[in-house]
Amino acid sequence: MTEQRHVSVTFSPPTPNGDFHLGHLAGPVLASDICAKSQQVLGNDVTYAVSTDDNQTYVVTTAQRVGTSPEALIDEAHRLMRRSLDLAGVQVDLFERPDKEYEDYVRGFFTHLWKFGAFDRRVVELPYDAEAGEYRAEAFVTGRCPTCLAHARAGVCEACGLYNLPGELLAVSDTASALPRKPVGIWVLDLERYRSMISHWYQASAVQLRPDLDRVVIESLGSGRRLPYIPITYPSTWGIAVDWDGPDSEPQAINAWPEIYTGHQYWLAKGRGARPSTDEWVQFIGIDNGFYNAFVYVALSLLAVRHGLPIDLPLTRTVTNQYFLLAGRKFSTSKGDVRWAGEYLAEAGRDRARFVLALTSPELQQSEFTEQVASATLATRFDAPLAAIEQVLNTTMVHCGIDAEASTWWYRALAGSLARFESAYNLDTFSIRKAAEALALHLEVLAVGLSQIRTDDAADVAGALLFLWALRTLAWPVTPDLAGKIAAAFGADPNPPSAPLLRDTAVPPAGRFRGIALSHNGISVNGGPVKVGVSV
Repeated sequence: MTEQRHVSVTFSPPTPNGDFHLGHLAGPVLASDICAKSQQVLGNDVTYAVSTDDNQTYVVTTAQRVGTSPEALIDEAHRLMRRSLDLAGVQVDLFERPDKEYEDYVRGFFTHLWKFGAFDRRVVELPYDAEAGEYRAEAFVTGRCPTCLAHARAGVCEACGLYNLPGELLAVSDTASALPRKPVGIWVLDLERYRSMISHWYQASAVQLRPDLDRVVIESLGSGRRLPYIPITYPSTWGIAVDWDGPDSEPQAINAWPEIYTGHQYWLAKGRGARPSTDEWVQFIGIDNGFYNAFVYVALSLLAVRHGLPIDLPLTRTVTNQYFLLAGRKFSTSKGDVRWAGEYLAEAGRDRARFVLALTSPELQQSEFTEQVASATLATRFDAPLAAIEQVLNTTMVHCGIDAEASTWWYRALAGSLARFESAYNLDTFSIRKAAEALALHLEVLAVGLSQIRTDDAADVAGALLFLWALRTLAWPVTPDLAGKIAAAFGADPNPPSAPLLRDTAVPPAGRFRGIALSHNGISVNGGPVKVGVSV
């Protein structure tokens, strides 16, 4: 029996400047939820926690654009995101907002490292708005990335994933990047100073990064260029204030991007409570957050341990996704290129939305969302096989039970399906696209097998029902409502207090089949089995 592991799961803390959009949902949010659920199915102890990223400057710029206060924007966004998580069936242990206790933790973490000399003070030139009397950084500054020339905001370029300081962007007129620059002292994390420490960490790591993040690491460490320094503080009144330069100096706040690392530590510790510490941490991010995760968070974690902070160093997996596109453009709340998650979930339904977004998730390359393709995919790969399955089950197999050994055909089919799901759920090969594809094929095979079922053959009936019953476990991470319906169809609890276990997949249910409602509204079997795109 495999030893139980203690796994922590996070996704990039969302900026509270609106609801989740489908890019969030199809990327880190859904992937992290399926991961957390799949690890429970595998028998592991899981903590799944995150908070909103309230201190991002995107909150301020969005509030200014829509004519509200940052605080009011955060409140409304948090309400909308909680609603979307509920609609999507994303079961986060904690989805919180930063509070005073959190701010004290973050300030204490960075101040401890500052006292030990982990950061350097550096005078930099930042765009300065003389009329407002404020320096401009991060979301306030747009221009062209000096590396790949794409449109970018200060910080990480979303196109190439590399870092740039506010003053390094190629200036564009009528934006903050074209403002006069003014020198100011800030505190920075000089990554070049820790190059050998970071390189050694990657050399010792047994975890394989996805290709897009692996490219960022290889190019950054192997280019021969100096690793950048990352602002730990900015001259700003928005964020968690520190007074490292004394009370008479320019007000400084902790940069929200490095803050994210400490947020993960804080919320996961709070969610885990007195349970054993984490063996493995899986963090799901968009590739635009890749540089921070690959370099800044690695450096902060190693420095924290070096300087005596109570930080664990579990096996860490950073799982990236590429961009979900809408009409050829990246989903972006700040730019208004969105399809809101809550709206789509209400229209499509929880399981249908989870299935099609998992199946088309931009895990390794960009993918396009269109209503037409999503509807057609759902109709052919989810709705139609479910309608066919429901019709045969309810007309021929109500009150049947697993009263014999399943036939060889069904046993072989179940073994093949189980192997596909295991590959999708194993952390070394984890993929929500593979999980959704495994589910689609399981439904196809079940529909095909039922279309030729011999109801007078107890082994055939037993095999079909066992193949159906297996979905109670196999489908639970992807389509939890479908799993619950199957459990209820055999008299089991549709909402058990703990996850069904993969190792028990082939154990027959105690009850007999009672009938099931699987069809989505508008799908009709028209008096006969629906064709599901696979020949018998």
